Amino acid sequence: MVNNYNTHQTKHRQFIVYCLLILGALVSTAVTAANITVSTSRNPVSLDDSFHLIYEANSSVDEDPDFSPIYKDFEILSSSQSTNMRSVNGSWDLKKTWNLTVIAKNIGQFTIPAIKFGNDTSPAIRIKIVNSTSPGTPLNNGANGATIPAKIFLESSVDKTSGWVQAQFIYTVRLLRTVTIAGASISELTTSDPDALIQMISEDNYQTTRKGIRYEVFERRYAIFPQKSGALKINPVIFDGRVNATQPRSLFDQFRMSGQQKRLRSKAIDVNVKPAPTTINLQDWLPAKEVRLVEEWSDDILNLKAGEPVTRTIMIAADGLTGVQLPDLQFDDINDLKQYPDKAIIEDKPGSSGMTGYKQIKVALIPAKAGSYILPKVELQWWNTRTNKTEIASLPETTLIVSGSVATYIPTPPVQPENTTLATEQLSTSDEESIPTSTGDNNPPYWKWLALFFAATWLITLVLYFRKPATVKTQSHTKITPPSPSIKTAASNVEKFAKKNDASNTKTALIEWAVVAYGDNKITNLSQLSEYCSPQFNRLIRQLNETLYSTERKSWDGKALLLAFKEEQTFSNKNNQAQSSLKPLYNN
Repeated sequence: MVNNYNTHQTKHRQFIVYCLLILGALVSTAVTAANITVSTSRNPVSLDDSFHLIYEANSSVDEDPDFSPIYKDFEILSSSQSTNMRSVNGSWDLKKTWNLTVIAKNIGQFTIPAIKFGNDTSPAIRIKIVNSTSPGTPLNNGANGATIPAKIFLESSVDKTSGWVQAQFIYTVRLLRTVTIAGASISELTTSDPDALIQMISEDNYQTTRKGIRYEVFERRYAIFPQKSGALKINPVIFDGRVNATQPRSLFDQFRMSGQQKRLRSKAIDVNVKPAPTTINLQDWLPAKEVRLVEEWSDDILNLKAGEPVTRTIMIAADGLTGVQLPDLQFDDINDLKQYPDKAIIEDKPGSSGMTGYKQIKVALIPAKAGSYILPKVELQWWNTRTNKTEIASLPETTLIVSGSVATYIPTPPVQPENTTLATEQLSTSDEESIPTSTGDNNPPYWKWLALFFAATWLITLVLYFRKPATVKTQSHTKITPPSPSIKTAASNVEKFAKKNDASNTKTALIEWAVVAYGDNKITNLSQLSEYCSPQFNRLIRQLNETLYSTERKSWDGKALLLAFKEEQTFSNKNNQAQSSLKPLYNN
């Protein structure tokens, strides 16, 4: 019995000793400054390839690391952290690891700076970033100039290296690959001119063969309209994605990021932008491949009637320009012909040769009396970028023939007795043979009884009106001016239909929202939103329009438009009475 007791006491003491030893190891580890090391998964590294920065600490650090200095020359794509504790020869070792996936921004020799972990600091290390693999990389032995074809690369081109300010440059970027990719994205196009107008013309997927190798191709084409003369740099487009990504085979595979992270850059392209010729006024500068004026009338202009309106529609179409670059037309005043111009409708249509801009101008004309009216010639000066010469687009002089008299279509005030005799005498004088003369004494005074009858009827109506209950007035007012939907409700409808990928209802909801958000009751179609919204939102609206009116049945994904719509709401909320505000297209 005594032996069992002693054995138990001995084991109890050993357990306490072990706990004290572990606690002492942990305390000494906390007191001692952490030893931090840093390493890379490989060195040197290609500009296109991601690599790992691995930080390890053999004890607890004072604070979480601040990796912000790394962003100067690198981008951190992802990060992870792990902690391990192990016993080696009776001593406990705590190890913490930070694993960063990074990619370089440029080539050259770089220093990865020291990183602060509270009071502890990691060492700085050097790394070399070399040029990325080009479509034709020489073999290591260089035999016979043989090359290794790249499995994935970007190429870019522009249709001309020199052009006119505000004229169209067409830029094309292609991603060619023989490998599978996942999580891929291509950056938006930018230039050294911050005011340049940039619009995407098309996206396409197809296959091509280069040196006997079949490539999958993704192509984007842009129209660029520089607003400043001089050297223009078209910045590189950047591709990010995972290469040789595998399809998930199980539920758990879906949470793994397979494949190598890859980044590609297209080459920057420099072009020369020529200023407008000094012989041309800046307000008349309109560089295009072709400009056309088309005219339509709502009625037969040779058989119009006095006092009745007729609508004149003029369409300006310009190949190689956007609608916002097209000018307004000025119309001269014409005696006895009232002219009421409507707000212009602007639209852009991309095509194989670039962008074509349209501007539709409607004018309501009302002739006051019968006769003929001559509308002067309409002229629009433009610069032909093909021939480098000034040309004139024009509409010929137009003649309107109007019949009817002023008295027939323009109401006149009530006639007094003495004026009635004067009017009768004037008519008799002008047409004595056909209209017999009559005097006021022979005519019965029926007009007096009519006047008394209408006066009495008016008084009765007035009395009945003021005796109506107040509720009737309220109901009548409600019917005349129904309340318009709130901007919150309209925005909610847009988001609801865009989430459902319902293109048709999203279009209707967008128009209803725009009427409220931009304060313009004349908005009836999506193309009119381009006068108010951002270029990014306008591009997605055009894609929605193309889906709706395409001859082929295309599916539409509303996610991108939904994201852009939320950004657009931020702007419209600041300016609910927003009006079209366009930047000057030419900077002096």
